[in-house]
Amino acid sequence: MRGMKGMREGKKIRFTDSRGRELFTLPDGGLLQITYGNGEDYFALCYYLNDSQVSIDGKVYDILEFARRMENNGIDYAPA
Repeated sequence: MRGMKGMREGKKIRFTDSRGRELFTLPDGGLLQITYGNGEDYFALCYYLNDSQVSIDGKVYDILEFARRMENNGIDYAPA
């Protein structure tokens, strides 16, 4: 994964709901707060890959598929 030097200024990760409606953006290399149904929080590093894919803690996700998974599992996510 890229280090701080590899971050591209101005690149924004566009997080959406499962229908593609924009919820928020994060800068490349930003932190995502993931809140599980039991109230436990997890913080994940996110890297921009392209307009439809993001790396979240080293795992590549399609933005819409990530949103579907989170909604199906009752997990909230927001900028940290």
